[in-house]
Amino acid sequence: MFIKFQLRSILRPVLIFLFVMSFYQVLVSGGVLPASDGISLIQNNIVKAQRYVYQDNSALKMVVVGSSLSANLNVKDIGEGVKSIALGGGASQTGLEIVRINRSKPPIVLVEINDTIARKVDLDLVNSLYNPVFYWLRLYLPMMREEYRPVSVFVDALKNRSKSDIKLSREELDKREARNLTPELSKKGIQMAVDVESKPLSAKDVESITKEAEFIKNQIAEIQKNSGTKVVLFDIPQESVVDAQIRRKQVRELVKQLFDSQSFEWLPPRPPREWRTNDGIHLIRSDARDFAEFLRDKLLG
Repeated sequence: MFIKFQLRSILRPVLIFLFVMSFYQVLVSGGVLPASDGISLIQNNIVKAQRYVYQDNSALKMVVVGSSLSANLNVKDIGEGVKSIALGGGASQTGLEIVRINRSKPPIVLVEINDTIARKVDLDLVNSLYNPVFYWLRLYLPMMREEYRPVSVFVDALKNRSKSDIKLSREELDKREARNLTPELSKKGIQMAVDVESKPLSAKDVESITKEAEFIKNQIAEIQKNSGTKVVLFDIPQESVVDAQIRRKQVRELVKQLFDSQSFEWLPPRPPREWRTNDGIHLIRSDARDFAEFLRDKLLG
């Protein structure tokens, strides 16, 4: 009797749990619950990476890897069949490692190369994606993915509900962004970027970038091995006053030496113009869109 009672007391909550989980999976699979892009920087990075690994990439034309500078680009502005695993606070090595381990390889990999490569690969994120147990669970049960975490879905639903249903045009979005920009804060952010870039590269910086460059070269070689993948290197434009500083110049010269044009393909020079940012580093919406369209014309056009 006691054993039967114990089994009943255990079985009921287990059955309830399985019912709730099954019901949640049905809601996810049926598209009733919208996926979340993440409610924090870390979660946003995880969602991006998981979408690349666990979703169908058969129609993929290009994947972008890099830091927040590249993450600032809207892949929809580049074109159809483009995914981004450029990660805020991260580096190209993480995205390249995700691509390298993945069975299917994209036709084009666009790799951001600048001083952000000194940050190294995020092995914790990579290992979590390809964990032998969770890989298959997330692959066949989307509800196990970060984008369907109940809290994230709920928060995103509240945000979307509070937004206006009116769809704004590009021009209206640009005007709204311009109104939201605070000249004093932008000027302060740009000056901070100038202060950082006005200091020459240290010997430690050079050593870190050089070491990580070798790691990236090996990653690229592995990706291109028997895949036919085209790897294109590029850098994100910044404010001219920031770009003119000694550190930026030294970084450009160093990476051009480490990734010489004879051995690696670089994106053609971008249009000569003034590129605008909020903080000296990240392009404003309209300029990020212009650069994305430039990428589309050069790589997918």
